[in-house]
Amino acid sequence: MINPYFFCELCKDKHELKGKVNCLYNLDQNDWDNFMMFEKCPACESSHFYLQKDFNKILGCGIIIVGIIFVPMTYGLSLAVVALIDWLLYNQVPDSIVCYKCKGEFFGIKVIPKKILPFDHHIAELYEEPS
Repeated sequence: MINPYFFCELCKDKHELKGKVNCLYNLDQNDWDNFMMFEKCPACESSHFYLQKDFNKILGCGIIIVGIIFVPMTYGLSLAVVALIDWLLYNQVPDSIVCYKCKGEFFGIKVIPKKILPFDHHIAELYEEPS
């Protein structure tokens, strides 16, 4: 089983979530000690998180492209096979938690609080940098 860890997008480092965490952006060590509450992000102090599947996006797109390439030869059945593979992977792959503001990711969290919901575009807009 994987130990919970945090991948900080600010310092580009993986921090195991036990004991002292040496992150350049760490504002308060107590935040790391209480990370399971997800009241605020230990790296940027944001209070908004979302849930996503911990799956390689490039691999997922590759599977879909292979299914699309074989559509003419399989009369569309390859898309049904790809949908079945997608459904099986979706049910097997664990969830991770991501901070809206700093994009830091928490992996290996066994019990995810019910207040953390899937990605919401409206909340993401609040954290978008103006161009």
